[in-house]
Amino acid sequence: MIQVIVNRAPYGIKEVCISGHANAAAYGSDIVCSAVSAISFGILNAIHPLLGIVPQVSQAPKDGGFLRWSIPSLEDAGLHERQQLLAESMVISLLAVAEQYGSYVSVQDDKWQGGASQ
Repeated sequence: MIQVIVNRAPYGIKEVCISGHANAAAYGSDIVCSAVSAISFGILNAIHPLLGIVPQVSQAPKDGGFLRWSIPSLEDAGLHERQQLLAESMVISLLAVAEQYGSYVSVQDDKWQGGASQ
């Protein structure tokens, strides 16, 4: 199972940690894993071109299964707000996958505990 843990601070999302494997299908055919990967890497790859900052990311060196995005509070309020919007977009998209494929993806986030449709 893929577990997504969202840690929040008073300023917004502090960290998004994704770990595990969906194991919904054979390697290379797992649409759940593909969805989680596409969402997370799509957002992370957009940060530098859109915001001009390099995201603080840690990954498993081999075989995948772990991604941590540490999101600091930024002094520039506009830049901070845009980074938080991208982070919230990632979380809401991952919640949508978890709602559809709950046997394979779990999202822990106090803000969206009842789902993204709140």
